[in-house]
Amino acid sequence: MRESRLSLRGRLVGVMALVFVGGTVGLYLAAGVYAQTAADRSYDRLLVGSALSIAETLSITGKEVQVDLPYAALDMLSAAPDDRVFYRIIGPEARTITGYDDLPAMPKQEADGDMSALALSRFFDAEYRGEMVRFALLGREIAEPGVSGWIWVQVGQTRRARDELAHELMLRALLPIGPLTVLSIGLVWFGVGRALRPLGRVGQDLALRGPAELHPVASPVPSEIVPLVDAINAFMRRLDANMGTLRAFIAEAAHQMRTPLAALRAQAQLAMDDEPEDLRRSLQAVERNASKLSRLLDQLLADATVIHRSDLRRFESFDLLQMTHKSIRQAVPITGNAEVRFETSFAEAPFTGDELMLREAIKNVIDNAMRHGGAGDGAIDIDLFAEDASYVLRISDRGPGIPLESRERVFERFARGETSAPGAGLGLAIVRQVVESHQGRIALLDREGGGLVVRLQLPRGRQ
Repeated sequence: MRESRLSLRGRLVGVMALVFVGGTVGLYLAAGVYAQTAADRSYDRLLVGSALSIAETLSITGKEVQVDLPYAALDMLSAAPDDRVFYRIIGPEARTITGYDDLPAMPKQEADGDMSALALSRFFDAEYRGEMVRFALLGREIAEPGVSGWIWVQVGQTRRARDELAHELMLRALLPIGPLTVLSIGLVWFGVGRALRPLGRVGQDLALRGPAELHPVASPVPSEIVPLVDAINAFMRRLDANMGTLRAFIAEAAHQMRTPLAALRAQAQLAMDDEPEDLRRSLQAVERNASKLSRLLDQLLADATVIHRSDLRRFESFDLLQMTHKSIRQAVPITGNAEVRFETSFAEAPFTGDELMLREAIKNVIDNAMRHGGAGDGAIDIDLFAEDASYVLRISDRGPGIPLESRERVFERFARGETSAPGAGLGLAIVRQVVESHQGRIALLDREGGGLVVRLQLPRGRQ
């Protein structure tokens, strides 16, 4: 049962939803800062106006600072009925002239600045009587006979009204964001659905095809999906080629098997009416055809095994030298007692690959050398040596060889050289499949003095 997973549309919309939520949180924080700043500026103007109204009533009488406190100045702050207002007037020598004597002073890091700059106005927050209060501090310098220095007007107001205003401004700013976010996610859901429709068309196209319909997908798709469709088309081309090869293989195998089977039937029918001597010859012909059919079946099985294992690529470590000795021992009894000479300077040859496939390939090369290269002295020379980062295995015979123009063709299935002895035509096709699955190379070369050299080159590194 296929595991249920989140759809591509769900993933995309989920990501977009996270982006929207993150943006909403960012806007919320930004709107909060903006709303608080706007509320502070509005109420700070009232604080400064109140402080200026009080400062304008200051006067000097003799050596005393007189204040005719205008209550209208404090009424300016009555727009916030839930807030409390505090004030204090500080004369020279830091003496409270009137107001709340225990109001908090300006923080030291701000008070240490230029006094003329402080005269403009300064604002600070401080806790007073259990609440946070916003203070405005305004300074005036006086120089009268008997009185000189700075007079400070400090006016404070609790933050209830301004915090409520900031909250209201923030809500009004964010009010349209919620519906817009929901609408945007809905549009993304709809848009992603439309964008993914080509995938649905491709899936429908593939679902309606028959087993043999392997033509490329022609449905138009967006550029982002083109690599996927190209990969599907490439896979279908390989599958079509493999099926074509399989059909040709089955047809050729049936044709190859039909001939020895027909000969077997004919010889068997003749043997039923033959004299003893003729019967012996018929039985010998039956044995030859049965041997040929057995070899053909063996090679068909070996070819199918090699194709399957080359796709699996289950490589393991083994000794190539020992494997070559084993291949020689298994191959020589098949065709007789021909002389096989093996030379190498290795004590061991560690290799990583598929031992079964390589053993089958080497057996096929040796078998071909014995069957098709038996002319001359009949000896088969095998040598194993290193070349750069590869092992090289050469199997040399003294037969007629293969013409240069036919060497590529003999690697095809069921293809045989013009001078070759009768056979199935699968041996070299199997060998090349094995060597190429190990990222190696195979070459057919002329042997000095006559004959053929089959050269297998296998990389020593991990495949």
